[in-house]
Amino acid sequence: MIDAVFKSFVFLCLASLITCAAEAPKPKLTYYHGQTPPRTYFEVISAASEEILFKIRADFAPNQMYHLILDGDEPIAEGWYPTNRLDEEFYYLKIRAKKGLAFQPGKTYRLCIGTQSPEVVVRYRNSYKCLVDYEFVLSPDEKNQL
Repeated sequence: MIDAVFKSFVFLCLASLITCAAEAPKPKLTYYHGQTPPRTYFEVISAASEEILFKIRADFAPNQMYHLILDGDEPIAEGWYPTNRLDEEFYYLKIRAKKGLAFQPGKTYRLCIGTQSPEVVVRYRNSYKCLVDYEFVLSPDEKNQL
């Protein structure tokens, strides 16, 4: 009898823990500005509501880095992308907006480049340090723009 009560109590405790963990909201990250290289290091080659193509003149040691397009502190697009330059002074970054989101002309965005995924960082702290930070506005007169 006592054994059955104890097992029921342990089961309820575990069920409560699992429920709490599943319902816990993800903490929101603050994205801190990193180095801001000269504007000539970045160029928006083309942009559409769902995708932006950058030409980035930077030499990163890692072969891939985490790239984010931020609207304030909200990631609109993100992922691991190669930074290989293939004997050129730049690399290209083609980044797509998350499903259900879109890039808008006239809006200010930030390209944040880091070494870790925000999902890893949020486990330990509530801030993400961009190694490289580039602020830009999508204008309607850019090539292949919206």
